[in-house]
Amino acid sequence: MRYTTKVALLIAGFTLAVFPLFSQTPNRKPSFDVISIKPSPPGNGPRGGGPRGDRFIMTGVTLKTLLQTAYQRPNPGMSSQFETAGGPNWIDSDRYDIEAKADCIAGPIMREQYQLMVQSLVEDRFQLKVRVEPREVPVYELVVGKDGLKMKPSADQTPINPPGNPPVLCGPPPPQVAPPAEQRPIPFDPTKMRGFLSMQYSPTAATATGNAVMVRTLLTVLQLEAGRPIVDKTKLTELYDFKLQFSPERMSNPYARGGPLAPAADPNAPPAATDPVPSLATAIQEQLGLKLESSKGQTEVLVIESAQRPVEN
Repeated sequence: MRYTTKVALLIAGFTLAVFPLFSQTPNRKPSFDVISIKPSPPGNGPRGGGPRGDRFIMTGVTLKTLLQTAYQRPNPGMSSQFETAGGPNWIDSDRYDIEAKADCIAGPIMREQYQLMVQSLVEDRFQLKVRVEPREVPVYELVVGKDGLKMKPSADQTPINPPGNPPVLCGPPPPQVAPPAEQRPIPFDPTKMRGFLSMQYSPTAATATGNAVMVRTLLTVLQLEAGRPIVDKTKLTELYDFKLQFSPERMSNPYARGGPLAPAADPNAPPAATDPVPSLATAIQEQLGLKLESSKGQTEVLVIESAQRPVEN
């Protein structure tokens, strides 16, 4: 019997994993009309959220998660953890349910604008004072290996998400998309959605299955193991299918509160492989034809000078 535990980690192909920080602007920032902040009920885990019509709703989130929402912006060529320094210990543990109402009289509010509104929220209600500090840090550069690319482009290169359609406040409901009339190729893994990358874990191996995903989606998973920012230098733009199996030496369950995955019995698990599972660096070379090279790069750190718990309302 093999002991396994499986976690479905679905990472949307359009989700960008790394974001440079927004600098705080000295001008008066836009703000929400009405804001409700309450401690999450005991036992409730993180659930996230975002723009919904004229509301910005986050459930079971920490202040650090709010800072990520408020101060990051997309950079599709790099993947790293959201970096903060300083601040009280509770910014990673206290969870809040937040609902903020926006004035929609001027029409849709795009991402960069509502991020300024979230900045106003945390600065006002959490008495937050921060500064952005550039730092040089070790990075990995993802490149195509000397033996060439081994993962295959997906037979169906139909874009997963329409371009130019980021989440907005005060936006109209998403249009109903009619199913395609033409017959498309059978997906690499028909049991999983196109454009998503799924993860399965066991005590000795992690398996990543890409089903018509971009390389920038793979960066997110590599970041969980690599422990440092990753810069995409491959110049690959197509959608790819692949299955990557490697030893999760430093990887932990991203949804767990206590670190590494706890093994659980699975009576349907296949027999353990006789060959040792390769490390991540070896696996991406042997199975995908990619390579991680050490380098130096610039990142931005959000330094928290002070913060206070909000008063419930």
